[in-house]
Amino acid sequence: MAWKKLGRTFDPDIDWVGSHAQVPTALVLDDVIRVFISTRNAAGKSLCYAVDLDKQDPRKVVARHREPCLGFGLPGTFDDEGVMPSYAVKKDGRTYLYYSGWNQRLTVPYHNAMGVAVSDDDGLHFEKLFEGPIMDRTATEPYLAVTPTVLYDEGLWKMWYVSGTRWLEVNGKYEPLYVIKYAESKDGYEYTRLPEPCLESRFPTEAFSRPCVIKENGLFKMWYCSRASEDFRNGAGSYRIRYAESVDGKSWTRFDDDGILPSEEGWDSLMTCYPFIFETGGTKYMLYNGNRFGTSGFGLALWSDDE
Repeated sequence: MAWKKLGRTFDPDIDWVGSHAQVPTALVLDDVIRVFISTRNAAGKSLCYAVDLDKQDPRKVVARHREPCLGFGLPGTFDDEGVMPSYAVKKDGRTYLYYSGWNQRLTVPYHNAMGVAVSDDDGLHFEKLFEGPIMDRTATEPYLAVTPTVLYDEGLWKMWYVSGTRWLEVNGKYEPLYVIKYAESKDGYEYTRLPEPCLESRFPTEAFSRPCVIKENGLFKMWYCSRASEDFRNGAGSYRIRYAESVDGKSWTRFDDDGILPSEEGWDSLMTCYPFIFETGGTKYMLYNGNRFGTSGFGLALWSDDE
């Protein structure tokens, strides 16, 4: 079994409103697959939009929604300079979107925290449930908490998210260092966090991002991406999509060779990042970004029996 690349699905340079299609996040509906993406405006600030894929053939884009489905927060709030989708889930007929909020900073480039919004029209328009974040810096996690996957399993909301550990000064610029952590909740809003990272680092400055977790036959499976802290902007240290497994969702074993590597040429030849797994028609697919953290759009891969 292996992932078979199906090519680039969406190119933001063609007939679109912004420069990126970052962190693609799928919601499988009755008629289409709605994909939430982070698009940057002319000022370089992220807004959340939706595009629809054909449910019978997810390689085809059938709608490009031109208005943001989620916008900036009020001045002074955690998301007043950017929002990025992370995980969408249906509950009691409504669509809930976990997302990351952005603020610019003076000492380091930015700060992130996690919010949640709700929609009654399948994600075309979201309203934020709270003006403040549901997860942010704490006494023991002093940097950030963002980009979650959330599964309802065995009576609990189980979350895997990106936690900042420090900012590194690299070539005169501060770069973030992240790990992936686990938290759980009874209501989906107030979470208890476990202190230990889910994954062991291969080297001290490995940075992890965008976990996407599914549960199959009692086994938790995670696709995520990791990078070095030097030369990672389309260089030798750039993001690669990787894979891990866990019995309890807390302690994970890495299988790095089971991810997705860059192609020899083209839109994902320098980087693969921000995976998202969804299933339709009994087939499992992965959405993912390629070069330049999503500037080159997102593509699709199929879980196939063929190696």
